[in-house]
Amino acid sequence: MRSFLVAFVFVIGAQLPTAIQAAPATPDEAVRHFIEQVNDASMSFFSSGSENDAREKCRELLSWAFDVPAMGESVLGAAWVRATEEDRKDFLEAFEDEIVAEYLDRMRGAPTMTFIGTRTAAHGDLLAASRVTRPGKNDQTWIWRMRPEEETWRIVDVLVEGRSAITAERETYAQVLQENDGDMKALIDFVRSRAGF
Repeated sequence: MRSFLVAFVFVIGAQLPTAIQAAPATPDEAVRHFIEQVNDASMSFFSSGSENDAREKCRELLSWAFDVPAMGESVLGAAWVRATEEDRKDFLEAFEDEIVAEYLDRMRGAPTMTFIGTRTAAHGDLLAASRVTRPGKNDQTWIWRMRPEEETWRIVDVLVEGRSAITAERETYAQVLQENDGDMKALIDFVRSRAGF
């Protein structure tokens, strides 16, 4: 099952002069500001019509809005501890490629994303929600799980209609590792194959 990691999510390049602009004064306003940047950036992926440009915009979004290494460590669990540094590096590269591919698939068809609200989750994480609207389809709710980082946040998981992307990937990767006697290189090949580029 392919998950959406987006990880998320958020205007990039010429449309976003600085990755994270100065946050408003209150915490609620700052969170809204961050998520609206994520939403705007996500909706701009295909603005030029170029697939390569869309990938670069998505990678730029990941670089300032997501904590991909933390997400990668979380989906591997105990396998991360056993992995060599080289395997961790190769896995994270493949993992990011998969996030990009899945995120772009989710954003095809020019959906509209609207900030809904926030609440505090367990262990100090913050949850913020966006409504995703597509013509002719039911709306979806995407919930961004975020952790503070200095003056801003980093997204560490995305829940689509209540389903955690990290949990879904952890289950899939664990099965692949089990079927391949814990071989990390087999898992990396699997993740690369899902990215498709």
